[in-house]
Amino acid sequence: MAFTDVAEPTSRLKAPGAPEEFSNPLDLLNQASDLISPTYWVNEILTAATGFNPMDKAKEYFAGDWEAYAKCGEVWENLGKLCDDISENLKAGNRELDATWDGNAADAAFNYFKAMADRCDELQSDLSALSTQYGIVSRGVWSTAEAVGAILGQIGDAAATAAIAAAAGTLVSWTGWGAAVGYGLAGFEILRIIDLWVDATKTINNAQLIVNGAMGVTESVGGELAGKLRDFRLPGDAYDNAVV
Repeated sequence: MAFTDVAEPTSRLKAPGAPEEFSNPLDLLNQASDLISPTYWVNEILTAATGFNPMDKAKEYFAGDWEAYAKCGEVWENLGKLCDDISENLKAGNRELDATWDGNAADAAFNYFKAMADRCDELQSDLSALSTQYGIVSRGVWSTAEAVGAILGQIGDAAATAAIAAAAGTLVSWTGWGAAVGYGLAGFEILRIIDLWVDATKTINNAQLIVNGAMGVTESVGGELAGKLRDFRLPGDAYDNAVV
């Protein structure tokens, strides 16, 4: 008896495309780095405010191939769709078989294929959940990098203002009033840089909480998925009718 498939599972096996609504976090930070001049005075201001270069520190937090990670989410989704297609084919074949075949062997075959279809449905659900969690992480990292990049731009503006003020204060240091104004403005901008970096750190920490939560779910789902694959029911051997 020939069965007609209602879906084509192998059509799901394709390479992932470019992630939608996603940009490489480091690219976002590199765009912001254009606003932070590497001049002597700016470096001095940043060192005085934070003790390090905020751009370099931010890049450490976002290092990694996050685009590949985002693509992996699509792979999980495609594999889930493949399992769903296999399940639909099994259910369709079971319906056709059940309409023309009766007896103990028919019942055993029906139950076996039903169990296999149900397991494929479970696998689809788990794979879809993995895809969702990968999306949460990749979008969270991207949006955080975008927010931190904006803050770094403000830090660059503040550092440039402080550098100009400090330089001006040095140039007119022969007048106490000029030095006080220049260094006073520079000091104000340094305090602003510190506050901005605190905001950036809070943003990164909040994203870390989201990532940790998603990773916890991913580990749990991954463990369940591995168990279901190990327990996947396969026939021990070909059917042999003792009467024949």
